[in-house]
Amino acid sequence: MAYFNDHRSMMASAKTYNKVISELKKAWLEAFGDELVVRGSAPTSRFESMVDELRRRWAHREDKERLIVALDLDGGSDEKKSVEDFIDKLANDNVVRSVDDLTANQIFSAIYAVAFECGSQDALVELELDEFLRRVVHRIFDDNKIKGRINIGPNRHFPRLFQWLREYASGTEWNDGIGLKIRNLSGRGRVAQYPTDPKLLKVVIDRGYL
Repeated sequence: MAYFNDHRSMMASAKTYNKVISELKKAWLEAFGDELVVRGSAPTSRFESMVDELRRRWAHREDKERLIVALDLDGGSDEKKSVEDFIDKLANDNVVRSVDDLTANQIFSAIYAVAFECGSQDALVELELDEFLRRVVHRIFDDNKIKGRINIGPNRHFPRLFQWLREYASGTEWNDGIGLKIRNLSGRGRVAQYPTDPKLLKVVIDRGYL
């Protein structure tokens, strides 16, 4: 394959092959609702199989747009890029595109910092969850000098972010108060165990109990 030969130096390790395949498989499931089938056993053959499948989808504008959204890429400029450019971006180890690439300490520290910053000593503060998580992700990137893009919405990132948020919130429960509560945006009913859309939720912050 011409692309593979031209980019052998960039794709030198099995780790890089696996990183690209893993990221694309997660985005593929989100974009199309089915698994990306990658054939072969050796890293190079699996990579070539992935590229073949990607080329097939890339030829259709709607499929390309779905992948761009699922991978948190820039729709304005990335739509014009080739499959080769697209894979180069996925292979870039300096860019974070998944919550799984972040540490627990980075996430918990950012949640605390944003909650404290948005909270008040005098009253409870409510903030829509999508806005709160957007601030948390920005804080993670800024505090740790990380380059990346993790969109907030009903996507593959939300279940992991919500899991971390729920774990942090449970640690703010005290006998006489709770520092951070997760509630339905309406304020009524119990929060689903596995919610799918941050726009339907909010956080209630009591700074004194964080």
